[in-house]
Amino acid sequence: MRRIVIIGLGPGSPRHLTLEAGRTLLSAHPLYLRTGSHPMARWLKRRGCRYKTFDPLYKRSRDISQVYRSMARRLIRASLCCGTVYYAVPGSPLAGEAAVEILRRMAPRYGIKIKIIAGLSFLEPALQALNLDLLDGVTVVDALALEQIKEAHRQHLLLAQVYSRTVASRVKLKLLELYPPHYPVTILHKAGLADETIKTVPLYALDRYPYDHYSLIYLPPLKGYSMGDLLGIMSRLRAADGCPWDRQQTHHSLRQYLVEEAYEVVAAIERQDDAALEEELGDVLLQVVFHCSIAAEENRFNFNRVVHGICTKLLRRHPHVFGEDSAPSVSQVMNLWEQIKSKEKGVKPGFRMPDSGLPALLAAAKVQKRAAEMGFDWPSVEGAWDKLQEEIEELQDAYRQGISDKIEEEFGDFLFAAVNVARFLKVNPEMALGKALRKFASRFCYVLDQVEKSGRPVTAYALEELDRWWEEAKVKGKK
Repeated sequence: MRRIVIIGLGPGSPRHLTLEAGRTLLSAHPLYLRTGSHPMARWLKRRGCRYKTFDPLYKRSRDISQVYRSMARRLIRASLCCGTVYYAVPGSPLAGEAAVEILRRMAPRYGIKIKIIAGLSFLEPALQALNLDLLDGVTVVDALALEQIKEAHRQHLLLAQVYSRTVASRVKLKLLELYPPHYPVTILHKAGLADETIKTVPLYALDRYPYDHYSLIYLPPLKGYSMGDLLGIMSRLRAADGCPWDRQQTHHSLRQYLVEEAYEVVAAIERQDDAALEEELGDVLLQVVFHCSIAAEENRFNFNRVVHGICTKLLRRHPHVFGEDSAPSVSQVMNLWEQIKSKEKGVKPGFRMPDSGLPALLAAAKVQKRAAEMGFDWPSVEGAWDKLQEEIEELQDAYRQGISDKIEEEFGDFLFAAVNVARFLKVNPEMALGKALRKFASRFCYVLDQVEKSGRPVTAYALEELDRWWEEAKVKGKK
């Protein structure tokens, strides 16, 4: 019978070796060790056990994934030749052993069975050394797969396979994206062995210490709220004994708040006010969570599905980043995006009316941009200027005729033409109008402040007098 018996050697002390693993090792032949640097290798040698190691593979190859594939192929060839072979790994075969995962996938194709004899992993002695309870929440991450760390953890975080200062440096750079520089980090070395050491250092100094294959890094939970907390708060607010106002809200009733919060984000950006922007983005996020909570109560969709959907869309619409397509320029990216979007929605690329929920100025700008992309456009801004002047004259004619419907129509044409000029001038008409509105409000408030200081009602002043304060406000605003 062809089989590969994979044995866990434990953290390094013979007292951590299971009875089954010990009995099997003493009679195992042929026996392969992933590395001869593990303390159990000396224990086996003292008992007369013969073995081969894969240490030469580590020395010959810089590609660690290639090393593990080579291990798996050699073990499979040995089993095809000898029948049963034994492969011993540090710790547990089911904790961070890439070659074991490859063997479990490949061996059945050759009619080879895999048997695993469990061993104590690095996790148990690490938990004991750090005085942690596994049920308090412990996340274990491979330091060679840092892409798994996407946010600061609200649980205990253990990073395994920090076997060199180079790896520790990569870990430090990644963690500094998520944690403060002085965040306490514990370096655990040889957990469970007689010469075990524990050292706590600030994150910024993480790569200043020696590391080897016995090294682990531990970070305590980061205090603060997470996305899960926000979802939990919203669920509590919507509960039967929660907030009466929150409970009665619907998608329809919340529409106005979503629009308002989005515009407050824009206002914070315009003011370059980071504190306000941070707060307003939180308010927009609350609206997203609110709508997801309502939908989840009706078993339609939930927040996780929304996240999954947008992640899937971003991956799908960026084949030039996550696939094999090429789009080196912004215009090529936009063309590719439109092609993918049109294919997804089952419509031909080209002109489409924008969603009706957009403000009219934004919708007009999008319509004109799409028409221009299809060649329906003035050759220069002069044509747009002339059209704007034409619409002003037609609006004046409609006003003189006194026909209200005609006045409304011509005023709409005038605004549409003004948006076209804005497009040529590379001005966002919605943003420009918002800025003008805020400018007007600021100046008018100044006028009202002066009126209030005078002790007279605003109706007591002629327009010319009010206009002098308006001009003062203009001068102060420019300064």
